[in-house]
Amino acid sequence: MDIARQSSYAARAPRNVSLSYQALPPIAAALDSGVIVFASLAGEICYQYYAKNEFASLDGALGIGLISAALFVLSARMGGLYRLQALLAPVPNLTRIAVTLTVSQLAVMCILFLLKIGAEYSRGAMIVFAAFAFSLAPTGRLLVGAAARSGVRRGAVKGRRVVTLGDAVELESLGEFDFLQFGNDEIARIALRGGSSANDGRLSERDRARIAQAIEASRQLQALEFALIMPWSRDKEVSEVCSLLRVSPLPVRLYPDEKIRGILRRQKERGLGHHFSVTIQREPLSRNERALKRALDVVVAVAALLALAPIFPLILMAIKLDSPGPVIFRQRRCGFDNREFVMFKFRTMTVLEDSGPIVQAKRADDRVTRVGKILRRTSIDELPQLLNVIRGDMSLVGPRPHAIAHDDEYKARIDNYALRHHVKPGLTGAAQVEGLRGETRRLSQMEQRVERDLWYINNWSLTLDLKIMVMTCVALLRFDAY
Repeated sequence: MDIARQSSYAARAPRNVSLSYQALPPIAAALDSGVIVFASLAGEICYQYYAKNEFASLDGALGIGLISAALFVLSARMGGLYRLQALLAPVPNLTRIAVTLTVSQLAVMCILFLLKIGAEYSRGAMIVFAAFAFSLAPTGRLLVGAAARSGVRRGAVKGRRVVTLGDAVELESLGEFDFLQFGNDEIARIALRGGSSANDGRLSERDRARIAQAIEASRQLQALEFALIMPWSRDKEVSEVCSLLRVSPLPVRLYPDEKIRGILRRQKERGLGHHFSVTIQREPLSRNERALKRALDVVVAVAALLALAPIFPLILMAIKLDSPGPVIFRQRRCGFDNREFVMFKFRTMTVLEDSGPIVQAKRADDRVTRVGKILRRTSIDELPQLLNVIRGDMSLVGPRPHAIAHDDEYKARIDNYALRHHVKPGLTGAAQVEGLRGETRRLSQMEQRVERDLWYINNWSLTLDLKIMVMTCVALLRFDAY
């Protein structure tokens, strides 16, 4: 089935890009610094040539230029002059740029006065420096804005890959430049039509289906977040949309509707512009935290595999001699963002269940082989999952993945169960080191496990991962698994 046709959005193929929106502010800051330093050196050279007809050292001019550049960039950043909106549309901000230049130059003069070295620098050179700076800095900012807008339109600059979701009328009121200033690269759009039969402010079944398709589209198109654009007055619908989007680990940002944008567009104060957004669902781990956790996973998993490699042939031989069947058991599990993956284990049973009703292992389970009893009691049967960790399907620490059939069952019976999939599943987890493992005969047992999994996600830190790994090693010495 054509998802794009069914969900009424226009999906675009990923572009071959070379620059991110996030790179524009530091590039603009570097160019501003270069312009100010150049203006200082040029001012000194011109003054020396025309006023004194001689050339002396430029060290002082270089120092003044660097200090001025640092003060200007710091002040401009605090004043919001490096926000994406200010870079793409520089004309309304030229006055603020001039004021910031004035403040930075006055600050330099105060520094020279306080250090009692002002007499060593020519006032004429400072005046020429200011003249160059006040002409070159705004011109440079205009050129940066033109280049940025051109790069965005040509696809040479990309924003965050987002799936836009919202009221059809609100989406139609947004122009292309509005999306550019939001810093978004809209890879898919889904319009909610409204029209609840009960007219009680809740979503219709048709719109709920569209939201489900938006979540699926975000997985297929590798989106980085959801952009939600709806009338802020329809708070019940906004709340329901956010609730439905919680099954996805992607952040959700709420953008101002047409009415709010109109109010903010007319406001004259600095600070909040009409292209701001409110994060109403944050991603569980930031990009840096995910990179740090991934680095730990790879280092520890590779080291463990190398250390345990000598015993693997013995385990494989024992399984093969003990009972017929493959030595590695493969089963589909539900992982990060509800994506299926194949999890590896040493085979410990006479059955290879991977579809339909799956019976959980229990104590004295007659399906467990003789070698399997040893492997399960020592948890050695889980070691092949180190390969899943290296492949990126799993992490060393996280919520334990469940079989697809069990996942479907518990999603329908336990609130917030789907939030477990906001991080990668783990080889071990907070629930497991606290004894919440094994068969879950009662629903309350799974609810306790889910509660600890969500606590782990909300309190993640590298130290917590290391602590759980140590606690896992201690727990394995009790040999209470089955």
